[in-house]
Amino acid sequence: MVVILHNVRSLYNVGSIFRTADAAGVEKIFLCGITPTPVDTFGKLRPQLVKVSLGAEKNVVWAKAKSTSALVDRLKKEKYKILAVEQS
Repeated sequence: MVVILHNVRSLYNVGSIFRTADAAGVEKIFLCGITPTPVDTFGKLRPQLVKVSLGAEKNVVWAKAKSTSALVDRLKKEKYKILAVEQS
């Protein structure tokens, strides 16, 4: 199972999702759009994300994806089932 985060702005929310994904056995998190990564452009950990994730950013593999639609197309070809959740 993989998770795609698209345009999730809050470092705290991203950290929480990392923690939940770690508990659920997610193999990889893809970060798309403006979703922040656990490290900044200088390679430093983002304190707000790390505080909430409780170390899960070290346990769950993650990658930054440039195109969400291309990523979804690739995952479909790899036989992943796609489920989407939106919160407005």
